[in-house]
Amino acid sequence: MQPGLQLRGTRAAIESVCETAARYEDFEEALRPLREAVAPFDTVGPDYRQPSLGARRPSRLHAIEELPIALGMLLVGRGDFRHTVLGSVNYGRDCDSIASMSGAIAGALHGEGAVPTEWSGTLASASKLDLHAPAAAPATVTREVFARDLERRQAHEAAFTALTGAAR
Repeated sequence: MQPGLQLRGTRAAIESVCETAARYEDFEEALRPLREAVAPFDTVGPDYRQPSLGARRPSRLHAIEELPIALGMLLVGRGDFRHTVLGSVNYGRDCDSIASMSGAIAGALHGEGAVPTEWSGTLASASKLDLHAPAAAPATVTREVFARDLERRQAHEAAFTALTGAAR
């Protein structure tokens, strides 16, 4: 199989869902149209509790609906964390995965302040988890990668200037 062929169905599903999502701002109005937009690509089929034989198998033409719908809900919610997650939860089907993905993206785009404090407080208390610790290590690595990339770019610019005598 050529690289990328297995992603064609996912790409087409994302394009279909996002094109549909762009027309909505109310997640309740978007629920059915988003399901209709992803349905031609979905491997599970219309009855989530009774998946088709090809459910969740790699395919060139199909996709697992969670990522396209998560991105669609992010568009419907215009990136607002609360609206995006509530839309995702109300979608049904594998809504916990959809809400996790769309919420993670909205949070990454807008930072910790985007998450309603009553939600994070309740979740942290009920789960007895430190919600900040899992983000600390990737954030540290991201800062390190950025700093190294910046150093390499500056070294490249200095070498180019030294070779050409031209300042940027």
